[in-house]
Amino acid sequence: MRTWSSHVRTKPNPGQTRAGEICVNSIDSDGARTGYELPIIQRIAASVSVPVVASGGAGKAMHVVEVLRDGDASAALLAGALHDGTLSIEAVKSCLLTSGVAVRPTS
Repeated sequence: MRTWSSHVRTKPNPGQTRAGEICVNSIDSDGARTGYELPIIQRIAASVSVPVVASGGAGKAMHVVEVLRDGDASAALLAGALHDGTLSIEAVKSCLLTSGVAVRPTS
């Protein structure tokens, strides 16, 4: 039986495509703003060979630090908290830098 993880890890046949990254969105955390589902994200990141993007759960800047540093995610989405003004890009980047996570400079 093929699972999503075996499909991502196997070498494609000519003409087939592979996932370039996986966006993991936990429906239980999405909109709750209590943090990302770190155990799920860690498990998926450890089982695939492509970048994992974490989605759903950001309510404070430290949640982004945690998912990138401790959750093994390659990137994080935090749309809701940015759209409603709970967080700002500058505040998140500042927290990431203070925590030792590399980020691109804000222009």
